[in-house]
Amino acid sequence: MWDEEDYTARWIQGFCAIFLALFALVDAYLLLHTAFVLFYAIAGFTLFCGSIRYCWRCAYYAITGKGNINRDDF
Repeated sequence: MWDEEDYTARWIQGFCAIFLALFALVDAYLLLHTAFVLFYAIAGFTLFCGSIRYCWRCAYYAITGKGNINRDDF
């Protein structure tokens, strides 16, 4: 399970990548169009960076089948 041949897991990771990309876009929009309170700016930027990072990892696994976020030995 969770290897290069597990196409169900790759589809799930692809769906997660799309969801995280949409979350990052919404977060970026809210970050740019709200009052710049320092706490909200730092929290929003942190959420944006985290969602972009995991979106990249999920998309990479969904496309190539390597580098799954649930297993690091492939």
